[in-house]
Amino acid sequence: MSDLLVVDVGNTTTRAGVWREGEVQQVSVVSTLRVLESVDTNAELDAIAEDLGLRTLNAAISSVVPSAELIWARWCQEQGVPFLTIHGDTLTPLTSRYAEPKRLGPDRLANAVGAARRLGAPVIVVGLGTATVVDAVSAKGEFLGGAIAIGLETGLVALAERTAALPRVEPDSPITPVGRDTEQCLQVGAVLGTAAVVEGLAARLREVIGEGAPLVLTGGHAERVSAVLRLEHSVFPHLTLEGIGAIWEHNSRGRR
Repeated sequence: MSDLLVVDVGNTTTRAGVWREGEVQQVSVVSTLRVLESVDTNAELDAIAEDLGLRTLNAAISSVVPSAELIWARWCQEQGVPFLTIHGDTLTPLTSRYAEPKRLGPDRLANAVGAARRLGAPVIVVGLGTATVVDAVSAKGEFLGGAIAIGLETGLVALAERTAALPRVEPDSPITPVGRDTEQCLQVGAVLGTAAVVEGLAARLREVIGEGAPLVLTGGHAERVSAVLRLEHSVFPHLTLEGIGAIWEHNSRGRR
């Protein structure tokens, strides 16, 4: 059986993996900006494929950066690789109740599919990357939508850029909720503030889809927020790639 190259292009980071026998087997992580600014994008993508040790393959791509999506699609075409680009209105195992599916980020859809595949429905899935996204899947397997808030690190960058006195700090996990200097205060606000947003939104979503709905975290800041979150939850680092693989399989069965 040929491998499936699963690609999740985020605003900051691109993750590519091998989907084989219903699991993500390997993952390669690169800067999205590095791909976009490369003088030889084909060489960059060739290197990713080589790093993953891919056999003859198909590909499924989820991208929130349109120009990067075009780069990956062109590479697949030049390699003769059949591919699926996932968008907000792509068919999935879930029923979409989103009012504007064409404007829905494909990563949100993939996360919801991956979470429901892992834990069933209902489920709440949180993507912790450039933005903090909290979405709900109903007990009927419906993607309902959710909430988008500023990302943990994005907020720190914005404060440093939009104020005269606040410094740029790294989002280290605080050991106390009481910051003793400006840097610590910023870290408390970023990390514990993001955890509080997740806790608050999850509680409100459970009022809609059911109090027993499990909570799933993924994304670049998932582990950091997980360490301070006061709700029972699971962390699946490659959830988006899993969802992409599941969406490919769903659409492949439809074609067959």
